[in-house]
Amino acid sequence: MIEFVQKQLEASERLYRVMAEDNQLRAHNLQMWIDMTADYQKKLADRDRIIEELRAVIAKYEAK
Repeated sequence: MIEFVQKQLEASERLYRVMAEDNQLRAHNLQMWIDMTADYQKKLADRDRIIEELRAVIAKYEAK
């Protein structure tokens, strides 16, 4: 009986380690995704700003 309980505890510990490693990997991947998305949003905001500046220049020349 004690041997059975010991095997169950060992199996539980192995499963816990695997799940902890998986969680760390997922958290790391999620942080990479967050960083990448933030970078894309910044680039899109810069692009939109440049487009607005160019539209203003075009509108100025069209008004002449």
